[in-house]
Amino acid sequence: MSLIIQTVSRGITPFIFVYAIYLILTGHTSPGGAFAGGVAIGLLIVLWYAAFKLSTAERRVSCFTAHAGRILGLLGFLTMGTIALLLGKGFLENFLPKVAGHLTMSGVIILLALGVGILVGCETVLIFYYLFGRRPKGERR
Repeated sequence: MSLIIQTVSRGITPFIFVYAIYLILTGHTSPGGAFAGGVAIGLLIVLWYAAFKLSTAERRVSCFTAHAGRILGLLGFLTMGTIALLLGKGFLENFLPKVAGHLTMSGVIILLALGVGILVGCETVLIFYYLFGRRPKGERR
């Protein structure tokens, strides 16, 4: 790739990452926020592939890391639901105290949004890697 594309990719990566985190953290007040933020994080790897090469993208997030992140995101989501059940509430019902004042982020919803963002971001990376034939060592086709 050209030096211009590589330089621009390096320059916009932090802004895309910050915007993706913003989407995830405000996902409970906007439609699809956590999902869209996760996709934006996953597409950063696609940007690095387009600007550099696949090995550079894999150094940022390997297949193993993406699988581990996917599992951690899902486990975080399920843990919040299980804790609520153990406390005698409904699955994914809020069990944390609500924060009063100007904060709209209260309870478990922000933790659920983080889990969704991590899960979707890692899934996006894995879809991209699988399209290019990259699989973790030992995994069969």
